[in-house]
Amino acid sequence: MDKFVNKIYREKLRLTYTGIGSLPFKDKNAPNESINYVFDYCDNFPYWAQLPHFKKEENMAYQFTENFLGLHYDDRKCRFYFDDTKGNFKEGLRELSDNYNEVISASSLYEVESILDKYKITSPYSNTINIFLKTLKNMENKPDFVKGTITGPFTFLTSFCDAAGKPVIFNEAIKEITVKTLALKALWQIKEFRKSSLKSTPVIFIDEPGISKTSSYYNSVDKKEEIFSMLKIISDNIKKFDALSGIHCCGKTDWGSVIDTDTDIINFDAYFYSENVQNYSEKLKIFLQNGGFLALGIVPTIDLEALSSLNINILYKKFEEAINILSKDIDKNLIIEQCFITPGCGCGSLSIDLAKKASILTKELSQTLKKEIRINI
Repeated sequence: MDKFVNKIYREKLRLTYTGIGSLPFKDKNAPNESINYVFDYCDNFPYWAQLPHFKKEENMAYQFTENFLGLHYDDRKCRFYFDDTKGNFKEGLRELSDNYNEVISASSLYEVESILDKYKITSPYSNTINIFLKTLKNMENKPDFVKGTITGPFTFLTSFCDAAGKPVIFNEAIKEITVKTLALKALWQIKEFRKSSLKSTPVIFIDEPGISKTSSYYNSVDKKEEIFSMLKIISDNIKKFDALSGIHCCGKTDWGSVIDTDTDIINFDAYFYSENVQNYSEKLKIFLQNGGFLALGIVPTIDLEALSSLNINILYKKFEEAINILSKDIDKNLIIEQCFITPGCGCGSLSIDLAKKASILTKELSQTLKKEIRINI
């Protein structure tokens, strides 16, 4: 049996395409505009988009703070902070643990729907997800995959401090709360996706820019295995309920440790950092042989100059370059057989025109590859 993505899913995932998350829409009709955009460009692998310019609550970490135990907002300083001394914290922690244990012990997420609904994502934290679910439900031709997202636990923890200004990444109780709450928010999405479309396989990306080797927090943590053990717990819970898990980092990181989390998909910036991933070729080869998938973020979204001058011919060559780098110690057909295409990161920092260009090129490259590449299976 495949350890990761099974053969049926692999055939549908191969060389397909999707987006990462954030989009630049910000006017009053931004939620509807973003949904129309997503289903226009990613109709077979749609995702609910984050709109950080529309509402501050849709910023990467803040988006998942809804009903988060121990997290408070300071109106005077306009910031969130953790405090484990306020209110019924110990009672809340017991309740969270009980809820978490009951959910992960269930045979079906429908059995624990009332518990999961405590960890739902609503407006203003997401102004697109309900529209996304309604659109998905009303589709006549359901997509093969639907993509959700959560902020990774390390990135989330390093986004907040306690009341005294001390980073909470070193607080064991807050780490426990974070892992369990984010896992439940991921499982809530899976439940909702299935209610809208039984045909579509849920895919949850865990967005972890914080594990980039350029992150000061990442470099200051002595026990890096704890970071990746948090990721593994969440990934395992996603996979337990027959969804696919992915880990996204758009910079250099320890991809060997990412692979050790047993995530189904690793998503990286293949335009700039394929050599960094190739450094872990021994583990990467085993990952692919066991059914793991690469989501190649080959369309640059951080380098505006690179994106502005990009066309499909240049992009195709960049894809070939990335595959040649990755295949130095791995069979090229194995890589191509088990990869799909994404932008390098979210499009939220781009203009609407450049975001559309990135999405068009992502789709166009996928379609070109499906036509031109012959895989020997």
